[in-house]
Amino acid sequence: MKRIVYLSTARPALSGEDLEGILQSSRRNNALSGLTGLLMYHEGAFFQVLEGPEAEVAACFERIAQDPRHRQIIPMIQTRITTRAFPGWRMGFARPEALGPQAQETVLSIYDIYSEGGRAAQDAPEVRSLVNSFLKGFRSLSG
Repeated sequence: MKRIVYLSTARPALSGEDLEGILQSSRRNNALSGLTGLLMYHEGAFFQVLEGPEAEVAACFERIAQDPRHRQIIPMIQTRITTRAFPGWRMGFARPEALGPQAQETVLSIYDIYSEGGRAAQDAPEVRSLVNSFLKGFRSLSG
């Protein structure tokens, strides 16, 4: 299995109705492909975790890269995994303000790296540490 974590800028700004459409489509397609994950949206930017079979994750990420609703896509982590962080979520959704204080702080720090650095290096220790901390928090909640 594989996990990709990325940030991107939404183009154009998305309404709640737009986001709901994206989620419905993602959940339907992910169920067919064996993918799970989480999508977050904050101030015009996406943070997404995709996980599942390698070929399906790669194909989904390629579709995202071609989607005109995304620009400035920054892959933060691409790694093989043995355990999913979101095993029961065909595509979970949250806004950072809906999370607990620690998870919210971590996600907003990830967004800060994105907005300040433009092209954050996916292997930068602080990026990997923040994303892994965020994922660990979700794993501890689910199991």
